[in-house]
Amino acid sequence: MRKLFIILFVFFIYISSFAQNDDSIMIRLIADEILLHSKAYDNLHDLTKNVGARLSGSPGFYKAEQWGLKVLKNSGADKAWLQECMIPHWVRGGKDQAIANISSKKKELDVLALGNSLGTGANGISANVLEVASFEDLEKKKDSIKGKIVFYNYKFNPTFVNVFQAYGDAVRYRGAGASQAAKYGALAVIVRSMSEGTDNNPHTGALRYDTTFPEIPAVAIGLKDADWLDSVLRQKKATVSLKTNGHFLADTVGHNVIGELAGTEFPGEYITVGGHLDSWDPGEASDRSRTRAARRR
Repeated sequence: MRKLFIILFVFFIYISSFAQNDDSIMIRLIADEILLHSKAYDNLHDLTKNVGARLSGSPGFYKAEQWGLKVLKNSGADKAWLQECMIPHWVRGGKDQAIANISSKKKELDVLALGNSLGTGANGISANVLEVASFEDLEKKKDSIKGKIVFYNYKFNPTFVNVFQAYGDAVRYRGAGASQAAKYGALAVIVRSMSEGTDNNPHTGALRYDTTFPEIPAVAIGLKDADWLDSVLRQKKATVSLKTNGHFLADTVGHNVIGELAGTEFPGEYITVGGHLDSWDPGEASDRSRTRAARRR
């Protein structure tokens, strides 16, 4: 009986491997068709140039829904429709500002509040800056954090062969950095932008608050200003005055944009492909960063 069980087990593994191989071949064919013959980049150009910024809940977002529905219909979908759902509605609320004060000299820093970040309030926040290189470094300096602005200066790792791994490696500081610093009494955080660019454009993106700690403001800083701030802090103390206005409005109604193409050989089976249609409010700059990242996955 045991021998029969082993034979049957090996047989099922063998059959399963063939089925998986067939699936892999079909998915490869679909991917090749998209990469070689699709209008994906033409559509991306149209979306970013003619629709523009598409922050969830904004007028641009609803314009993008209609754009997506039209594209699916024009692309030959058998069915295309909007599915109502509730969506979060965060707004930036105005210009984000950060001014560094060093020995009576001032320098304006290029920053953008992180998505979902709460603002500083009308009076802003002014405090000494404490630079940390990692979460491990944050732990080492935890007794010095209270009442300060924490500056996460974690650079992309240039040694990854798959360079999108550098983004995944660094993005934890944007996602969780605010709460990790708030745990030790930080007033706000500045995070080195999730970018490999040589410009000074700050790269916003979502943070996630751990609600067991205070929800403090967080901004991304452009790479050139991040390097400048790092060089200053190696020699002396620096104070940053920070003012942001981000806040949440009530959840609002949005839509999933869905299209369906029935297969000719297996019309009752499904392959689901999804993505997000929204963008952060800076618009095209964020889209370009996402496109670069997607090409490297």
